Amino acid sequence: MPSPVPFCFAISASFTAEPLEPTLRFWGGPLHSEFHCSFAPFNQLIQTILDPGSVFATNKHAVNVLLYRAQDLGAPKRRQENLEALAEAVSARAAQLQSPILVVPDTDPGALFRDLPSVYVLTPSQVDHWYPTRQKYSGQGDQLGGIPYTEHYYIALGSAIARAAHAILKAPHKVLALDCDNTLWKGICGEDGPDGVSLTAGHRSLQEFALKQRQAGMLLTLNSKNNEADVKETFEQHPEFPLQWRDITSARIDWNPKTLGLSSLASELSLGLDSFIFLDDNSREVSEVDEHLPQVLGLTLPSEEGIGLFLDHVWAFDRLKVTSADASRAASYQGVQEFGKALHNANSLEAFYAALELEVAIRPINSDEVSRASQLTQRTNQFNFTTIRRNEAEIQSLLNTGVEVFGVHVRDRFGDYGFTGLVIGRRFNEDYLIDTVLLSCRVLGRGVEHKVLAWVGHHAAQSGAARVEVPFQQSPRNAPAEEFWKSLPARPTTEQLASILFEPAREPEMETRASNLVPAQHAVDYSYIAMNLNSVANIRRRMRQHEHVELETATETRLAAIWQDLLECEAIAGSSNFFDLGGHSLKVVLLLMRIQEDFQVSLGIEDVYAADVTLERMARRIDELIAFGGVGHTEYTRILKAIEAMSEEEALMAWNEESGANAHSVSR
Repeated sequence: MPSPVPFCFAISASFTAEPLEPTLRFWGGPLHSEFHCSFAPFNQLIQTILDPGSVFATNKHAVNVLLYRAQDLGAPKRRQENLEALAEAVSARAAQLQSPILVVPDTDPGALFRDLPSVYVLTPSQVDHWYPTRQKYSGQGDQLGGIPYTEHYYIALGSAIARAAHAILKAPHKVLALDCDNTLWKGICGEDGPDGVSLTAGHRSLQEFALKQRQAGMLLTLNSKNNEADVKETFEQHPEFPLQWRDITSARIDWNPKTLGLSSLASELSLGLDSFIFLDDNSREVSEVDEHLPQVLGLTLPSEEGIGLFLDHVWAFDRLKVTSADASRAASYQGVQEFGKALHNANSLEAFYAALELEVAIRPINSDEVSRASQLTQRTNQFNFTTIRRNEAEIQSLLNTGVEVFGVHVRDRFGDYGFTGLVIGRRFNEDYLIDTVLLSCRVLGRGVEHKVLAWVGHHAAQSGAARVEVPFQQSPRNAPAEEFWKSLPARPTTEQLASILFEPAREPEMETRASNLVPAQHAVDYSYIAMNLNSVANIRRRMRQHEHVELETATETRLAAIWQDLLECEAIAGSSNFFDLGGHSLKVVLLLMRIQEDFQVSLGIEDVYAADVTLERMARRIDELIAFGGVGHTEYTRILKAIEAMSEEEALMAWNEESGANAHSVSR
């Protein structure tokens, strides 16, 4: 069986980007992937985007990374013009590439790249938020090799790029299920009383974080062992809480196991359990969920002071784009719940559906809807005939080649559900071939699926087709689609498909608890990353886990560790030569930068390139610079002799002049 193709970061940058590679490859470990990097020629951004033979054009099903510094885009008066030309090239070409583009600027580009299909922006403020560093820039590296950043910032930048790529390509979670006592607040509302609970800084950060997730499209639910009246009263007694009862889409507050609560919530919301993230302060409760509902991502909150940092580094929550459908999701699910209650209480199903005021509009998608169309293919599982996943570039590519892509828009008297379905197809000879039919579970069970297929029959007939090919590919979770598909005639005529009618059933087929048998989907240990890889220092420490080499002096030992990092080898001795072990010009610049950062002294190029320079001699040179205040022994001896040759009066005058110059420099 052939091994899977490694995930490739194709990188084009206006500066030397190769120092990103060790960090990107490192993240392949925690993400259980093999990461490779492919670099475009130095500072050829537009050429890389437009060239059909570039690393971007040949990069399949991965991520293309475009990094630039504003100062690298030409003379100051031309930079904005050149930046707009870059954005125009990205806009023209991105949808034709097989992998999305991640734009990583050094200043916020504003709206230039916003809303472009298959284009995502990682702003410097987001990098700084995830992985703050004290010092970003290296003048020495920039001057010697176009390496403008410190080692620490390259680690921050590489980690943020890996994290952004993960956010772009992962299947998103849709529901955040929260425990209450000692999770949303400190204290136990049933024992301490609603007035006895408090909001620590950590718990406040959780509530604020939950609200941000709601704004980004997640549904907020409660799953807690409590008396529901106590929980409701706690919210009522604390209007200062950022999170309020009105923000909760649904709740299971009782004394049943939390696994039952999560299963019940999944059934009510018609969502798969792998859409859920469950947060609880009690590790035993989380372990029980992990054991019995492995599809749910269970996370144990750390102590109060660590909550904010932990949540900021749970990659499962990340989103680089939020569509209008995401922003309105919580409101639309209120309509789903009202529909379900009304259906349950209806005396006559026929009368209920007749009064539903269902409207289904099907129309070609426009350029602004490509992102949502891609999102539907990634997220929709239950009513999805083929479960083909497509990114924005692939959707745009279909449109460019004449394939028809239609959006399904649904509303009824309970609400407007928006763009909640997709049909992809094309005419071929006498047939109309369907590629994709999918509908969000929010709109199932009311006849939408029947209206969509009937519309396809009409549309196919208008195109001149006689029959419609409706494929189906079984998956672990598309049983509702399979049941509907089986009700269709084999290769129906357009007339047969157009005449499909809806026959209401009291309980529409949704995902059942049998889905609990699906194996765990969480190959990534999000808790480990959030707890242990949440800072540049922690990431750097784990990247530097080489076999310890103990040499003659402390400087040799520290220098050997740097050589191990840069040369990716373990066997280092005092007699080792940098170039014999694989060193080259780029690594020389990185070596000089690391020595400057770690030892606070500057070696010259001649200190590294001399043929007889071994690790031992380089360490001795570093010690010499440290001992003599940053100058070599020869220079120090010359200065000392010059001072000794001065008279006492001349030496005092030189001292006063130097002190005055230093004082003037400080005052400025």
